[in-house]
Amino acid sequence: MKPFALFLIALSLSVSAFAKQPNVIVIMADDLGYGDLGFTGSKEILTPNLDRLAKEGVECTYGYVTHPYCGPSRAAFLTGRYQQRFGFEANPPYARLNKYSGMPESEILISQRLKKEGYKTGIVGKWHIGAHAIHHPNNRGFDYFFGFLGGGHDFYRVDSRNPVGEGYLEPMMENGKPVDVEGYLTDQLTNIAISFMERNQSEPFFLFVSYNAPHTPLQAPKETVEKYAGLPSWERQTYAAMVDNMDENIGRIVQSTEDLGIAKDTLIFFLSDNGGPRHWDKSEPAFTSNAPFRGHKGATYDGGVHVPFIAYWPGTLPAGTQFDKPVVSIDISRTAIDLAGADAEGMEGVNLVPFLSGETTESPHEAIYFRRRNNAAWGVVTDDHYKWLKNDWDQPNELYNLKADPAEQNDLIALEPERAATLEKKWKAWNKDNIPFTFSSFERYHKQMDDFYRTMKPE
Repeated sequence: MKPFALFLIALSLSVSAFAKQPNVIVIMADDLGYGDLGFTGSKEILTPNLDRLAKEGVECTYGYVTHPYCGPSRAAFLTGRYQQRFGFEANPPYARLNKYSGMPESEILISQRLKKEGYKTGIVGKWHIGAHAIHHPNNRGFDYFFGFLGGGHDFYRVDSRNPVGEGYLEPMMENGKPVDVEGYLTDQLTNIAISFMERNQSEPFFLFVSYNAPHTPLQAPKETVEKYAGLPSWERQTYAAMVDNMDENIGRIVQSTEDLGIAKDTLIFFLSDNGGPRHWDKSEPAFTSNAPFRGHKGATYDGGVHVPFIAYWPGTLPAGTQFDKPVVSIDISRTAIDLAGADAEGMEGVNLVPFLSGETTESPHEAIYFRRRNNAAWGVVTDDHYKWLKNDWDQPNELYNLKADPAEQNDLIALEPERAATLEKKWKAWNKDNIPFTFSSFERYHKQMDDFYRTMKPE
């Protein structure tokens, strides 16, 4: 066979392989209230770009995360496994010398799996699964990292003169180099994300856009805050502006896929890492809204774990559809791995494409599970939309029909004890392979370190 013919065959195979390996962009908001987007019912906050994704993509109306706060939720997404399997049930401290508080080295991240299949891998923004070098994104399969290792950051500045604490004023990192915050952080993260896409548009890439908006500190551009001057408190006004700004930046990312000509080769997911939090002064009304759900960040009620969840892939997934069977964040990881043809050993999610495209009418899961703090709280949501849960140590078990009662107001446990017993049995079967959490939360860790330094005696 002539060399030119061989070249054409090789080129054809290359194009075919690329077509089977779409780009995957996962955009994750931080502490976003479920009810604070237009497509989920907000009349106060403007989110035209996310509304467009929901309208032109698939909105998963029963989209869940595996845990009601940041670090564990992200650990599950990045591994495609329930975080209770490897003891990650607390937000790790920002502790650069502590190799134990973070993702175990035994866990394989989605970035590591995709990198083996030729993907360029990048994360922009929040990490929060360990600050020691062994946990660093560049050491866990990410070719490119721009962002911060802790659980949050100031949106305008760095100041290395301040105590490290949780790292909110630490410099940004670009791979191994410290970088300042330039302008407003959400804008800067988006600029970096778009640059990553531009550099890697000719080959398959995985990009995790890990915003810290609208997590505290509540900070937003003045002109955007002024749009919401009619809202009842400065916290609500600023939070609304943070959501508005994030939506605008998500629009820029989507527009960039179109400008680069890669929109039909790119699967985009959007979700939040957990529900919106309460006000830090518990006597004050929350500045987030998880309507129509009960509860908030930290709770196993739907307000803590039921999140906005969109899949957008023009030309592949049907536009303007709603999928009403429960799905969970670890499904996103498994979907990316299956589409890439990568090794999925040990992963627990499912490939959502056959379900969202209508290829199959089955439910992705019989049940989705929750556990917080070594059985301080738990829950299970079934494919017929029943939920059995306990919300804290001293709370009784509860049972709800989420279709009929999304606000979880009418406890059915006394009326349907057999159903509750069945779900309890199902949850216990899932929980038997879980392990206790393996490191202290950041609050307890810092207290322990303070106590250690205060009482340490010279030799």
